[in-house]
Formats: sequence, structure tokens, C-alpha cells
Amino acid sequence: MRARAARRARPHEILAAGYFALTGLFVLAFGRPLAEWWPTLLLHAALVPAFLRLLPLVPDRGWPAVARDWLPILGITLVYWEVARLNDLFTAGYHDRLILRAEAALFGTQPSVVLREALPWKPLSEYLHFGYFSYYALLPALAGTLYLQGRREAYRYALTVVLAVFFACYLVFIAYPVAGPWYVFQRPAPDQVGWLFPQLEHAVLSAAASEGAAFPSSHVAAALALWLLSWRLSPGTFRVFTFIVPALIVGTVYGGFHYAADALAGVLVGLAGYLTGPRLHRALGGDPEQAFADRPAGTRSRPV
Repeated sequence: MRARAARRARPHEILAAGYFALTGLFVLAFGRPLAEWWPTLLLHAALVPAFLRLLPLVPDRGWPAVARDWLPILGITLVYWEVARLNDLFTAGYHDRLILRAEAALFGTQPSVVLREALPWKPLSEYLHFGYFSYYALLPALAGTLYLQGRREAYRYALTVVLAVFFACYLVFIAYPVAGPWYVFQRPAPDQVGWLFPQLEHAVLSAAASEGAAFPSSHVAAALALWLLSWRLSPGTFRVFTFIVPALIVGTVYGGFHYAADALAGVLVGLAGYLTGPRLHRALGGDPEQAFADRPAGTRSRPV
């Protein structure tokens, strides 16, 4: 029975295959001239059977099993970078004007500009930039904690939820690209708003940002989903995340990385991903109850 289960694609692998199949169809239907898109089309066509057919053949033990489990996490950054190209499929340019008008109607101003001007305290800025920069460690922290505890079902459940949140954001990026305040407004000089983390975050974004991937904020969506998942699956990690995630959400706007509308939409996506996670995991062949029961001795499961 275990060998048979090991040879099935796992829920997060099916989810990834679905994302690459759908975006591959987008490329086939809308990528013009197609001669410029064929490398992307071939890559997506190869990834679908790789997730559905090849990965299930990997032995469920030793380093091959570890590599299979961690491959989706290692590949998230590559998928994010690809969005900057895929968001040329449906539209030319970006839709920041509509977001700016919505923010003016909601707030009467642009929070991504005025928030740091209203609160110019460097220690606060450093903390908020620290929260935003810590985003890169959240998924490895929760995933690594669960994995090192041997809680494979909980790990794979969390991966299903987080990938669903990421893919939902990426599909919106492709269909409705928004550049974000990082590209629209003048960027604050890092040394004017902090000492260390503003410089680090500006360096990362200057080197690796995916233009057009602002709305909704995948930073906020994934961070909130991970925070809620840690509350359910890893109380110790949840306590650590409590000092980080709220600062991250505010820091996305304070640092001028996202519009407030991006952050609010990210909160909704992250919350929806967490709440629908059990149903999605079950629909893809997983057992969320087993994931919730997969806990260290001496702890109790928390309700949804």
C-alpha cells in the first residue's frame, strides 16, 4: 500500500502540474509571435508530465525522496521570475492607474508614499523593513521545522496551501499586471530610512524583482497563509512569526514596495488559501486530517 501511494503524484505536485498546464495553454493561445515563445511552451509541456509521471517514480526514501519533497520550494523563485515575461501575454503595459485611482478613493492619498513620511522614525522603519526582508525565510522556516520533525504529511499539506496561494497570485499577475510603487514613485534612499534592512531589501529588489507582480502582494498572501498554518501546525514557529508577519504586511506599504491595495488583496488571498486548504488538499487526493494529526507528541490539534 505504501509503495502504491508513493507512486502517485502528491497534491502539491498535481497543483504545480495544473499551473504549468494552464499557463502553457496561455502561451500557446496568446504568445505571438509563437516563434519567440516556443522555449517557454516546451518547458511547460515538459514540466506537466514531470510532476505527474516522473516524480512519482522517485523512491520514497533517502536523498531522492528529500529532493522530491523540496523541489517545489526551490522552484518557486524561478516561477516568480517567469511571471515578468508571462504578463506580456494579455496586455501591453501595466494597470497602476486604476489601482492609484482606487487608493485615492479609499484613502484620499497614496499610503505607499505618505506612510513613511508620517512615521519617519528610523528604528520603526528598520523593524518594518526587517519584517519585509524576513519573508524569504518564512517558508523555509515552517517547512524545515515540520520536515526535521519527520512530519511529512503536515509538510506536504502546508506546501499545497502555500503553492495554491502563490499560483493564485501569479495568475492574477499574468492577467492583470501592476508594476507597483517601487517603479511608479521615487524610491527613498535606503540610508534615509534605516541602517541595514532597507539596504538589503533594496539590493534584492534591484537585482531580482519581477516587474508587473504587485497586485495582489504575494509577499503578504504567502506570509499570512504561513502564519496561519504555523498556528495550526507548529505553535513555536507561530510565536516567532507573530513578531514578523504583521511587520511584513505594514512594511510592504511603508517601504514603498506595494500599494496598500496590493497588501489588502494579499490578505484576502492568503486567508482564502488557508480556509480552503483542507478542501483543496482533499480534492487533489490528500488527507488533511492525517496532516493535522501528524504532530509531535504532547501537542494538541487546533481547530480551523
